[in-house]
Amino acid sequence: MQIMRPAVTSWNEVALSKLTKVMGASAGQRLAQSVLQEVGIESLSSAADLKRFADTLARHGGFATAVGALLALHATMYGDTVEAGG
Repeated sequence: MQIMRPAVTSWNEVALSKLTKVMGASAGQRLAQSVLQEVGIESLSSAADLKRFADTLARHGGFATAVGALLALHATMYGDTVEAGG
């Protein structure tokens, strides 16, 4: 059985995938929407957006802090390559 993972630069899919795996589908989706509202954006369109999302998520405490740290790392690892055009 192969698990389908989102492309590393599908910022929304990556964030939602990680959140729902840890928090559960319903709670993960609710938290994602809440954090997007806190950040003041409708969707994640760049590594910078993902990093802001991750930092805000981490302030929620508990497992959200761990997911936030993971997403911040993801933004750092894959953001430079994408935003530099390569």
